Amino acid sequence: MRIRAQQHLPLRLITILTLLLAVTACGRPAYMFHADMRINDALESYHPLPGYTYYYSGPEDFPLAILGIRPEYRLKKQFWIPVDLTEKKLQDWMELIDNPHRGMKSRYHGKVIRTSEGEEIGIWYSPQEWSTVRVGPDREVIIYTPPNTLYNRIIGNPRDFP
Repeated sequence: MRIRAQQHLPLRLITILTLLLAVTACGRPAYMFHADMRINDALESYHPLPGYTYYYSGPEDFPLAILGIRPEYRLKKQFWIPVDLTEKKLQDWMELIDNPHRGMKSRYHGKVIRTSEGEEIGIWYSPQEWSTVRVGPDREVIIYTPPNTLYNRIIGNPRDFP
């Protein structure tokens, strides 16, 4: 009889762990990336949107992501690089990115980053559709940068990051 109970132990353990994971996942706030073509339109016509502090990730001459953060939030920079996003800087970047002529897998997408309550944290422009977002005390935001392997996908280079 003991053998039969021990056979079901792994199944019970998996069930309990699954339930615990589901409960803890429900308790965490969600941060959403909503598509917004106005971001594409503005940036691709070399017009930085006002009201944001800008950062980029990736090579200086070919960013993997452009991030704009609302002034109510403070970005924990880590791998994000601050940039004075001028019309000239955007023109230089957009001529290299050349989004209208990209395939679907490497096309850049403009997104608005929102809390689960709908409050805007910032904007995102990248071929990566979303990223992990964490908001800590005093509205300090952590947004993970795209992986360096994204660069290879964008330029069609099967080798490692340059």
